[in-house]
Amino acid sequence: MLKHTPALGGVLLLAAAGLAAVAPEARHPRLVSLEAARCSTCHGTLLRGMASVHPPAVEDCLSCHEAEITDERTTVTLSGPPPELCLACHDDKARAAGGDVAAPHAPVADTCLNCHDPHGTRQKRLLLEAVPGLCLGCHDVDELQTKHGNQLTENIDCLSCHDPHGNDIPRMLRGETLHPPFGDGECTACHRKPFAGRVRLVARGARICTACHGEMVKPDAVSVHPALDRTRNRQVCVACHDPHMSATAALTRRAGPALCAGCHPGVVAGAEGPLGHAAAAEDCTTCHRPHGADEPHLLASSIPGLCLECHDAADEELRATHLGAGLEDLDCVGCHTPHGDGNEKLLARTVHPPVLEGCDTCHEGTFDRLVDDGASSLCLACHDDVGEAASSARYTHAALEMAPCTQCHNPHASAQDRLVKERDGRECLACHDDMGAGKDEVAHGVIALLGCRACHEPHGGGRKHLLREETDALCLGCHDSSHAPSRGSAEPVRVLGRYDIPADVAREMATLVLSADGTRNHPVTNHRVLGTPSEEELARNDARFEGELGCLTCHDPHKGPSRLLLRWGAKGPFEACVQCHPK
Repeated sequence: MLKHTPALGGVLLLAAAGLAAVAPEARHPRLVSLEAARCSTCHGTLLRGMASVHPPAVEDCLSCHEAEITDERTTVTLSGPPPELCLACHDDKARAAGGDVAAPHAPVADTCLNCHDPHGTRQKRLLLEAVPGLCLGCHDVDELQTKHGNQLTENIDCLSCHDPHGNDIPRMLRGETLHPPFGDGECTACHRKPFAGRVRLVARGARICTACHGEMVKPDAVSVHPALDRTRNRQVCVACHDPHMSATAALTRRAGPALCAGCHPGVVAGAEGPLGHAAAAEDCTTCHRPHGADEPHLLASSIPGLCLECHDAADEELRATHLGAGLEDLDCVGCHTPHGDGNEKLLARTVHPPVLEGCDTCHEGTFDRLVDDGASSLCLACHDDVGEAASSARYTHAALEMAPCTQCHNPHASAQDRLVKERDGRECLACHDDMGAGKDEVAHGVIALLGCRACHEPHGGGRKHLLREETDALCLGCHDSSHAPSRGSAEPVRVLGRYDIPADVAREMATLVLSADGTRNHPVTNHRVLGTPSEEELARNDARFEGELGCLTCHDPHKGPSRLLLRWGAKGPFEACVQCHPK
């Protein structure tokens, strides 16, 4: 717990003595030349080994001192009395030093040297002593404990809550908005009694907050802020909110987009860039709900209604830009990024060239009239290579015959490469929903990383299921140990012969060290991985199996109950192994 320290008066004497050691008028040696003299020759101990040093003490002592040479002596004095001398540089503290704030700090109005050394100290910010010891030179520890609900410990940082110079907020607190339990001095509403020098909370995570603010977490919300997502076991309200006080009404740690930038730096940077969305740069909550929402991505309302709250659907110029389309029926974010991605008119990262060249390449006068009625033949007029490759392929993607290209591609702009509509393979799941991870299932990591096209040809190919390679070769294209980055390397790693992924991502992938012929050593040494096991092998290992072993014998290529993607609903190796080794 906190203990008393020497009275402040003793500190003042030490500070005064320090000044006297620097510039005692009667005993200072006579100097021949101020330009040639170095004060540190005699006074170097004032700065040597100090954690913080006053810049003028290093750069130019005459910033604060005046020296006069006469035939009899050299006189060194301060250029003025503190705090006036200090305010010549620290003018932002003028009101506090003059006591002209609503909550002044008496030692500050007296002299800065009550708390600071003018040359250098072993503490931060030129403090004479570490906090809280410095504060306890004036403040009685028992009185402080009473005012703070007996929650103070000996390593408490007084400056985390109080402005040491004084301000216009009661009790010199740093935040204008106080969390009611904190403002009322009811520390035990959230904290237990200190034990062994530690202050503990009465509950973990968001539970302590939701006891009073339960309305912030909607169990039936379509989207939930990850910090409050119970399924991810996060629930850390204090990531965004200060539990004691803040300069904002919502007790957020920072105001506006600066708060969101801690987790979403790229989004905020794009919004605040020269081609960013002004509404997003001003306040993220203009469009997003910070805790949970009934729309995806924490949106305040659905698209396009949300966009039309600012953009007038009846604006003639806006309608003309969109060839007279009914703006009330458009998916604005299909072409435009809601934050800013470096393109004019907020167009998404990948833009279809005709959009920039002229709409009449594909449209006939109005938005709802397309060349060839919008059939795939319109796209193939430019992308004939895709059509030829698909028509000559052994297996053709059925979507090319059943639906126009716009089933998978956005014809105007997209945040994905090749104008694909969705990320993480979601454009494929629109038809192949049985391949997507369901509740309590884990999707194959490559889907989120590279998309379904990492393993499948999107238009047509020579193998069933439009696979780019045979299944085992595909799996080893990522999971063979040859694709593991070397220790300490930050160089990208090439997988599947065509994708370069960051080294730190590659380190997260499971890699196999197989035998020289590539048929054994997974999941245990000498276990057959590929090929047909002999009767002798099966008998020796008390195993039952018919057919040829491969990666897909045990693993599902799309999803599974765990990151191992095991079949049979197996969550771990034992549940999978008993399928062939029942004993």
